[in-house]
Amino acid sequence: MNCKAVQRTNVKEFRQGLRLALLFALCMIMACFFTIASSAGQSSGRQSRAGQFSGRESISTAAPESVISLASSPKPPAEIVARRAGDARFEKAPANYHIFPAATAGESTSVEELTLDFAGETTLTGIKSTNKDFVIESGGTCQEGDSHTRGESCSLLVRFTPQGPGHRLGFVSVTHTAAPTPALFGLTGNSYAPVISFTPAQITTVPATVSSGKGIIGSATSLAIDGGDILYIADTGDDVLREIDSTGILTSTSSFFSAPVSIAVDSFGNVWADVVPGSTYYFVNYGPSHVQSGWSSSYVSGSTCTESAPCSLVSVGLDNSAEISIDSNDNLFMEEGSEGALEMPVGGWLDVSSPLNLWYLSDVYAYYLGPPSIFAVSPSDDLFTGISYSLQGECAIVEEPVYSAESTPVYTRVAGGLKCGFSGDGGQASGAEISSTLGQFAFDLAGNMYFSDEGNQRVRRIDAATGVIHTIAGNGTAGYTGDGGRATAATLHSPTGVAVNSQGAVYIVSSATTGQVVRQVGPQGYLTFGNQDKGVASAAQLVTVSNTGNNTMTLTNAEIVGADKGDFKIDTTTTTCILTQGTELYSGQTCRIGIIFTPPAVGARTATLTLLDNTVNGADSVTLTGTGVLPTPTFKITAPANGASFTSGTAVTFSVSVTSASGVQPTGTVQFKVDGTNHGTAVTLSGTGTASTSLTGLTTASHTLSATYSGDANYAAAGPISVSITVKAAATVKFTAPSTTPELTSTTAIGLAVDVTSKSTPAPTGKVTFSVDEKAVATVAIVSGKASAKTGTLAAGTHTVTAVYGGDAHHSAAKASEKITVAP
Repeated sequence: MNCKAVQRTNVKEFRQGLRLALLFALCMIMACFFTIASSAGQSSGRQSRAGQFSGRESISTAAPESVISLASSPKPPAEIVARRAGDARFEKAPANYHIFPAATAGESTSVEELTLDFAGETTLTGIKSTNKDFVIESGGTCQEGDSHTRGESCSLLVRFTPQGPGHRLGFVSVTHTAAPTPALFGLTGNSYAPVISFTPAQITTVPATVSSGKGIIGSATSLAIDGGDILYIADTGDDVLREIDSTGILTSTSSFFSAPVSIAVDSFGNVWADVVPGSTYYFVNYGPSHVQSGWSSSYVSGSTCTESAPCSLVSVGLDNSAEISIDSNDNLFMEEGSEGALEMPVGGWLDVSSPLNLWYLSDVYAYYLGPPSIFAVSPSDDLFTGISYSLQGECAIVEEPVYSAESTPVYTRVAGGLKCGFSGDGGQASGAEISSTLGQFAFDLAGNMYFSDEGNQRVRRIDAATGVIHTIAGNGTAGYTGDGGRATAATLHSPTGVAVNSQGAVYIVSSATTGQVVRQVGPQGYLTFGNQDKGVASAAQLVTVSNTGNNTMTLTNAEIVGADKGDFKIDTTTTTCILTQGTELYSGQTCRIGIIFTPPAVGARTATLTLLDNTVNGADSVTLTGTGVLPTPTFKITAPANGASFTSGTAVTFSVSVTSASGVQPTGTVQFKVDGTNHGTAVTLSGTGTASTSLTGLTTASHTLSATYSGDANYAAAGPISVSITVKAAATVKFTAPSTTPELTSTTAIGLAVDVTSKSTPAPTGKVTFSVDEKAVATVAIVSGKASAKTGTLAAGTHTVTAVYGGDAHHSAAKASEKITVAP
């Protein structure tokens, strides 16, 4: 209970003082009553952690009421709080929160006065803002070291200076002597600015989530980001909620949590998590001051809970709930096992004594044939559900307006269709394929939807304005690689949770070598061209530029900067972005920029494409990298042919050519080798790019001839290239028949015979083919160095007989010819 006194009481007036004293006494009595109740709640909380909850109970670790409170002040009109329909209006702000008028990110608003009231005696020991979105200005009357008594007030001057667009959240933390924990006063407001996101973007691992290559997160499936860009992790495996703030430090909480499976944050910094699905379920809230509360209740079937007649959470319970999501009006949504889905307003929730009411939604897909794969509410109050029908092999994402879910369901297929798989990037999501295993939905300020396509090892985005689907991270291969490079070339392993911060950076839970890590995509873009020939222009690579913020981007200038800026240029043919001063890119719009890389020198080359604009940082950049290499010439062996056979003692000419289809003629030398050993000194290329050498004295065996080009100032070295040849011993073929005695006649069959010999061992083997007048008459095997055959009768006249030895593994082919005369 808030026991603050009437503001700015004049304690010198007796009647006012007496009235104040009576009020304070009443407050003290009430405070004692609630302290007893709170102690009972804390006892229940300890039981719940041990799994001893039964029935319908509430738990809380609420700290004692602070003696300092924030005086209420009129909330600005709705049109000043929110500039766009659907943005947070903070209509249900609890006590101790101050609402600022909407502001443009990167600019400062006028100073607003916050009044702190004191219900007891205390001394202020510290006053600070928890983030840079809210700046405490000098001139207020609340000063460190000042003491205040019951009934007094002091003022703080605070300026709203949003560091990013969207809903912003911060706190004034006041330490004082009346309590060991500081008093926190919420500061919130909407901010508007463009945000430029690039695809492909650079991917890194959030340092706090990895140690020696091993992830320190355990089986997390859900992420959430609050209005101060604090990242929350539902670490299911380690039974904790974790958070990472702007300092990059990872902290954990553990009190009531047992396997938190889903997480979301409302406009006022309250973290909502569902834990331990089962027959008895408890649901936990974790407040800005790390105060924790929980509810445990058995599910009551058959309850009729509607928007017009809601039910109390503790009266009906929850059945195997999952996938918590919160809209901009601080209504909590989740899937629920028996009823499908539910909605429960949580804005303005104060403590465990405040009732939470819910009503069921008409979501026929929820838990159809099993638990839902994915579910969320968008900033525009549309419900998205991932479905997978194993019997039909269908995987899809469907959308349903909340107003429809509260009456008659009407569904629209957003992505996927009649087949599970992976396809469709760059086209309409409604025609794409997605996997049967999805992780989490997230939305950026422009309404684009991100989801972890876990079965495809990717994270994908569906653009709200066009319905086009893209992969923003992962190449489809399971792994943990690619940090520092292009996110679309990196490997992810079973990506689950996904969230987007106000600067467009996308966070992904993915497995590492062991455990899980959180990986960050963007906001910086990244293009890599790999190796590119010196002086030769690459094909254009494209980077997609998206305004994922909630205001129009106005371009001041687009330029490539850096030491090697001349190596890269914007390709006007493939660029669809208009890169002239004053060009606007509306929220949700995308365009492309093409970049060509032409390295004038070898080695690593880098530059940065910079867009100067009206984003919070005033500039957005894409890292451009590539490596200049010397082109490789066309290098080939012109002689001998691969597999050629040569006779021992014969000179072998070994020739190569080094040429280029473009540019100057290659120069330099060629080193010839025989069986891996240099053959003489390197031979200088001729003016036409040829080189040769003569090989003699090769032994009778198989040999490998190779050549290596040295390269020159314009061309890279090349080779070695090689051919294989065989050197064989010489064989001799000599006719031993027919003989001229007796005379050969046309009526007598003629016999042919040869001797096949060699000076090398072993003796020749194989076959001999006999022919007469170039017409083969017989092919016979060599036996003991001899081969013979009969031709039959020949016509009278002169004839040429030939014997051709085909050679064998050790001997070259050989032949012999003779002329014979046949008489009539």
